[in-house]
Amino acid sequence: MYLCKRGIAMPLPIKDVLNMIVTNTLKKGAPISLPDKAANGWARELDIPKGGETILYTSILYQMVPYAITSTKLLEELESGAVGGVLLKLGRMVSSVFDVSKLASRVSEEEVSAQHEVLKSIARLLRGIGVSFGYLYEDEMYAGTLLYDLGRDDDFAKHAEKIVGIFKKHGVKKVITVDPHTTHILRDIYPKFVDGFDLEIENYLEILAKKDPEPKKKLNTCVTIQDPCYYARFLGIIEEPRTLLTKAGVEIKEPSRTKRLTFCCGGPIESLSPRLSKEVAALRVKDLRNACENSVTMCPFCYASLSRAGAGQIDVRDISLYLYEAYGGE
Repeated sequence: MYLCKRGIAMPLPIKDVLNMIVTNTLKKGAPISLPDKAANGWARELDIPKGGETILYTSILYQMVPYAITSTKLLEELESGAVGGVLLKLGRMVSSVFDVSKLASRVSEEEVSAQHEVLKSIARLLRGIGVSFGYLYEDEMYAGTLLYDLGRDDDFAKHAEKIVGIFKKHGVKKVITVDPHTTHILRDIYPKFVDGFDLEIENYLEILAKKDPEPKKKLNTCVTIQDPCYYARFLGIIEEPRTLLTKAGVEIKEPSRTKRLTFCCGGPIESLSPRLSKEVAALRVKDLRNACENSVTMCPFCYASLSRAGAGQIDVRDISLYLYEAYGGE
């Protein structure tokens, strides 16, 4: 137990936080287990078929964003001592922070819908260039990136084998990813842990850039780009988003730290130290704001972190929303 006085900063019980993330992932398939509508409602609206040789795989990351932002705010309250006054059984409180039934009342439908729009924009963009794909709906699970990042190799290996088994059950041969973390973990890490891994992994931005579509509308605006670390440093997905945006009439104003020298959004540590995460994000917001008041993100973690730290200072939007506005879709 930890003694907490109102207004006095207090370290979070990191072991409890990490154990909750790991336990939820192994038992429920994701760090935060979502209701079906929140996880899959967007795909049902588009009538995406289930399964198939090519699937769009979200790893449930964008869908978790509203719940992750809310849980981070609750952890920040614990860390700051805002819940204050008595001896607290923080392990049990941390458990409630990751309990979606308790988070749901704090998450608005507008927040959930906003993330669904990102996924619908991606799906429509792909359909617009003639790409056919399915979706796994209730069978889709989180890819397990955090298990690997936390050094839980045995747990990660079992989880990865489970994911690949689900893919095989549905006859999947190609996986289209929508974020940097999942692209990296499937393309570069799964083959090291899953024997005979032979799935083709391609990111939707790579597919769009290869197809080189013509925009239906020029946007005539400026943006600054938050390059996700995994796109820029591990996957080399740097010029694809810039080419697509520039062709759509977007003026790109680079921040001082960009491309392979991109600066952290603060997201990776938000569950362990929300205050430190927000301080790091605030530094990045300042850097981005100096370049342009509109910031493009390509990662759900970047969006969650920068929008939390930059509220009222900078407009943070996912790149898919810009691209769908310019290029259209189905």
